[in-house]
Amino acid sequence: MSKLVILEIRDADNEQRYPVTLRIGDSINSMSVAIHGYLPPAQDLRKSYDHFNTCRRECNLGSSRKLEHINKGKIVNYSIKQLGDSLENNINSWLTFGDNYFQPIRDKIIEVLSHERGKEQGKGKVRFIIQTDDVDLWGLPWHLWDKFQQFEVEPVISNFQAISNTQLIKSQHTIRILVILGSSIGINTDADLVLLKESIVDLNAEITTKVAINSTQLNQQLWEQNWDILFFAGHSSSKYDYSHGMLDLSETESISIKDLKYGLENAIKHGLKLAIFNSCDGMGLVNELASLQIPAVIAMRERVPDEVAQKFLEHFLQAFARERKSLPDSVMDARKKLHGMEGEYPFASWLPMIYEHLGVEPPTWDELLKGNEEEWQRVSIWRNLRTVLVASVLVTGAVMGVRWLGLLEPLELPAYDYLMGQRQSEPIDSRITVVEISQEEVDKYGGYPIKESALAEIVNKVEKYKPAALGLNISRNQPRIKDNRDITARKNWIKSFQENQNFYTVCSYQSSAGDHAPPPEFSPKQLTEQVGFVDFFDDNIQDNKYQTVRRQLLSYDPNYLPKSSKCSTPYSFSFLLAFSFLSSQNRPLQVNENTKNWQLDRVIFNRLASHTGGYQSLDGNSSQILLNYRANPRPAKIVSLTDIVEGKVGESAIKGRVVIVGYTAGVARDDFNTPYGPMPAVWIHAHMTSQILSAVMDNPKRPLLWDLPKWGHLQWGDAVFVWLWALTGGVLVIYVRPRLYLTIVTCAASLLLYYICLAILNQGGWMPLVPSALALVATGSGLVIYKISKNRQPE
Repeated sequence: MSKLVILEIRDADNEQRYPVTLRIGDSINSMSVAIHGYLPPAQDLRKSYDHFNTCRRECNLGSSRKLEHINKGKIVNYSIKQLGDSLENNINSWLTFGDNYFQPIRDKIIEVLSHERGKEQGKGKVRFIIQTDDVDLWGLPWHLWDKFQQFEVEPVISNFQAISNTQLIKSQHTIRILVILGSSIGINTDADLVLLKESIVDLNAEITTKVAINSTQLNQQLWEQNWDILFFAGHSSSKYDYSHGMLDLSETESISIKDLKYGLENAIKHGLKLAIFNSCDGMGLVNELASLQIPAVIAMRERVPDEVAQKFLEHFLQAFARERKSLPDSVMDARKKLHGMEGEYPFASWLPMIYEHLGVEPPTWDELLKGNEEEWQRVSIWRNLRTVLVASVLVTGAVMGVRWLGLLEPLELPAYDYLMGQRQSEPIDSRITVVEISQEEVDKYGGYPIKESALAEIVNKVEKYKPAALGLNISRNQPRIKDNRDITARKNWIKSFQENQNFYTVCSYQSSAGDHAPPPEFSPKQLTEQVGFVDFFDDNIQDNKYQTVRRQLLSYDPNYLPKSSKCSTPYSFSFLLAFSFLSSQNRPLQVNENTKNWQLDRVIFNRLASHTGGYQSLDGNSSQILLNYRANPRPAKIVSLTDIVEGKVGESAIKGRVVIVGYTAGVARDDFNTPYGPMPAVWIHAHMTSQILSAVMDNPKRPLLWDLPKWGHLQWGDAVFVWLWALTGGVLVIYVRPRLYLTIVTCAASLLLYYICLAILNQGGWMPLVPSALALVATGSGLVIYKISKNRQPE
């Protein structure tokens, strides 16, 4: 809580001394110290002040905001700099007068200021009020007292009017500012409006601007609307004795404060807490408003150059609205920054003054917001949320429309890959063993493709350990015969397939080359039941920039195969291997005649719809599913061909398992891109086989990948998820201030979105990360732009 120090200065007595009383306390109702004394006569100070002001008025200080314009270029015979220095010396001499009437008061002031500064470095902890009805004393630049400068205190002016306990009615919603731009002859009042809007655009404030308004319209505004701040920029003046002030509303009309008395009284009753007159000669304006018991007024003591007025407003708003400082501290900051302009505009920093009503707590930006909290809850929340709801729905519709056209696939699929790669790591599948044929082994066994004898030896070695299924991911339509030994090996290899229904080989339906056709020795039954196709779905995005295997094809209707294809098997290689293993576990297989979806045991393998996750143009007919890679690049136990041939692989690595044999040698050119980077095809088939086995045997621990519900081609589940994040972006704009905090919180929300999508993907769900992030940022940015454009549009 601020320490309140009041220096009461009464009218001069017969000896021209000023009776003074120093009061100190925590609030106006709890003043604990009272010291009485006198200030000495101030004839020299008043004369010095009058000479200084006369010089300023007669000097050419640029375009000013006074009704009676100066005669530019008039020559004066004395130095304003000398007069200013003389005035500062006289103020300090007057307040440090060494008699016993004021010395105890001055010592107590210094003691309080020093003590409060020691507690909180002195800033904003002392509210120092100079209370007097002598308006001439209001005009003195009190801040020049060296004690105020030493302890960084901005003195405030008040008077002896009766203290009102009237409770101000709260405003309807956010901080409301009525901006009056009066006559702009010779000055630039539009600059004030731009500064206001740029300074408070994202600070929960609404600006209503009236340009060249007439007195009737202004009076209506004071009666019909509730305002927190009244701001005037233009020309103004005060009567010589400061008894009243005039505002130049337009080129043709001026008005005094007393002509607005009842409208202003109503505005103050209904929440007007601060009036700012960024215009010349404001002492008469302050005097009249003080009689109406307005909480606070900021004005210029004398004629103010146009450029100085603009800079003061800029610096004041930065401190008051942005940095949330008190009125005195905000004016003090602005005053210090104006000091740099005094080379061109002498003593410009002396011009601003503050008046505060003792009976009302001086407003701060936070207090203005807090004062509106009740009405904000009742009115403004729904009003803002209504805007957010509309904006979020529009943004969601736009994002989902762009997504439906497939324009987001180049972003969504790589994002999906990245999330897949960030999942929690998993152990290898203990039901599968992969036999790799490396480049070294290709060279060792006669080059690529490996010889028939080596191939037969693999089958013989594995066969004796009774695997649940053996899959050779090696196309062998044409035998590689070099001698009689290879002929014999070929016959034995074919015979082993005839004797073991759980042995499988491969072909490719996408290739017309004979090398990718099934073995010609196989019977029609074997061609259907022991040959699986190994074709992958490659996602080719942006001119083949991305070619990544993300989907698994379980089966295919041979009627839709290319006519040139020699591979007519309806089943994929991985599907046959998994089915063979599950058959040994007595897991039944069936197909739904209506949906054509496969069902293994109790798990249904729903084929992907044309719009699934980030995909927007799938065929929707083939039995394809999303490939749920194990979160481990190596899906199973890996052994080498040499280990198999040399008998280094024990029975436990083969018996009852699915064994898959394939090339990892570069000469086979059998690598594909995956979310885990380049991967040999034999590993991918192991991942695919593992996915089927895990979905059936490990469910629900490791389910199939899924996306949110849809209705036909409409991904309404994704749309709801995206809308929630669009709504989040809008709500953040409404409730987070200032813009820097909004940026930080939006980044935090984006990070939260990422982790939510990652957590759900760990449970098998593909969430629309990219559309949601776009909606979050687009809604927030759109509302910020909307508020900026709205505030920049004058009425």
